[in-house]
Amino acid sequence: MQLTTLNAKARSAGSSRDSGRSRKTGNIPAIYYGKGRETVSISVSEKELEGVFAPGKRYTLLDLIIDGKGGNPAVIYQYQKHNISQKIIHIDFLKIDANTPIAVRVPVRLSGIPMGVKNQGGSLSQESHYLKLSAKPADIPASIELDISDMPNNTTYYAEKLDLGKAVLVSPKRTVIFTISKGREAAATVAEAAPVAAATPVAAPADKKEEAKKDAPKKDAKKK
Repeated sequence: MQLTTLNAKARSAGSSRDSGRSRKTGNIPAIYYGKGRETVSISVSEKELEGVFAPGKRYTLLDLIIDGKGGNPAVIYQYQKHNISQKIIHIDFLKIDANTPIAVRVPVRLSGIPMGVKNQGGSLSQESHYLKLSAKPADIPASIELDISDMPNNTTYYAEKLDLGKAVLVSPKRTVIFTISKGREAAATVAEAAPVAAATPVAAPADKKEEAKKDAPKKDAKKK
């Protein structure tokens, strides 16, 4: 189980005023709790926390280094944001156990150029960049790798097709990972090959007044 270290300091659970002062110094109030562990009040550096909340890091497995002592495996369980500034104002860290499955979000990484794009003029679109899995910490993959080199046009790839090892898919089975659709060139080729029905000319109806004149009997000319 690979953990990312995050430094923390023990603090006394104080009033909201104390928490406010802590935030002004660049530290975020937090708690660390879990099965078999007493709840501990801590604070973490806002600057260090930015790395944990970087894209794709939301469910990173952590080792909280509390007052210089490690061995505190954790995952971010929930957090609160300020209504206006949207800055994080409090975090709950949940203790993880080696034998207890946890739900985490894992990035999906595609590799290779699909046959449908390279040879058939198709267009690739990755619809899902993350999937939620459940597994014991040691069985959580750092990422889900998928080689799509052999994928042809008109492909829709669902999450249920993935090999996740010992992890269990929590996201819906029919979550679309990627699609390969026909490109403009391929669509044009199909359109050119399709038979076109010959247009049958339809005679426009003659003007009713003109028809009436033609059908009306001619009057005899006046004698001189």
